[in-house]
Amino acid sequence: MRLFAGALLSSLVFCAQAQSTGPLAVEDRSLSRTSSTSSSAGSSPVNQDGLLLLMQQQEQFEEQLQHLQGQIEELRHEIRVMKDAERERYLDLDTRINTLAEQGKTEQPDPSADAGENDPQADRKAYSAAKDQLIKRDFDAAAEAFEGYLNDFPNGQFRAHAHFWLGKVYSNQKTPQNDKAMAQFQSVVDDYPDHSKAPASLYTLAVMQARAGKVSEAKINLHKLIKQYPDSSEAGQAKTLLDQLDQ
Repeated sequence: MRLFAGALLSSLVFCAQAQSTGPLAVEDRSLSRTSSTSSSAGSSPVNQDGLLLLMQQQEQFEEQLQHLQGQIEELRHEIRVMKDAERERYLDLDTRINTLAEQGKTEQPDPSADAGENDPQADRKAYSAAKDQLIKRDFDAAAEAFEGYLNDFPNGQFRAHAHFWLGKVYSNQKTPQNDKAMAQFQSVVDDYPDHSKAPASLYTLAVMQARAGKVSEAKINLHKLIKQYPDSSEAGQAKTLLDQLDQ
């Protein structure tokens, strides 16, 4: 009887414990799953906010890039304007002043020239006609006239002058022919080193080479100019240009 009572009491205690602890375990598991689900659901808006922030930053970068590209185009335009203005100044101060200065004196023929069968009067007339076109600033007509002179008078008395002015013409045409211009100045330097136009030809050649990015060649010619023609006005200009190129 006592054994039966003890077993019955143990069963009642076990059932009571099962009733008190069982539902709490199930509730805990439910709460855990709910908390996990809430945590997963809450992460989605965070990811979306981060994506939106990245998109906004990308748009800002694109706007900044467009702004910088606009500034670059403006700078390029300003550089083109400055180059055009520099070209106009070059036309006005260089060619025009030189040609006007030549109006006040008669260029002398090269004493070392061998006229051969050339008619001295025809020689001078052809050269003067070409020079007149230059003074009028009709560069295309002047180019054709000087080219004709050099072709028609291979032993002409004014060939050094013609090469020099033809170089000026080529460089001052509406569409400059700088390679041809430099070739003409080089002809004066190589073929007529003792001519009055040799220092100016050498200096102009060096300037054009520097502008074309041929700085080393320009420096060689500038040093050559200073050495061979130390008393010329171009020698002082050469020293100044050398200082600028060395900076």
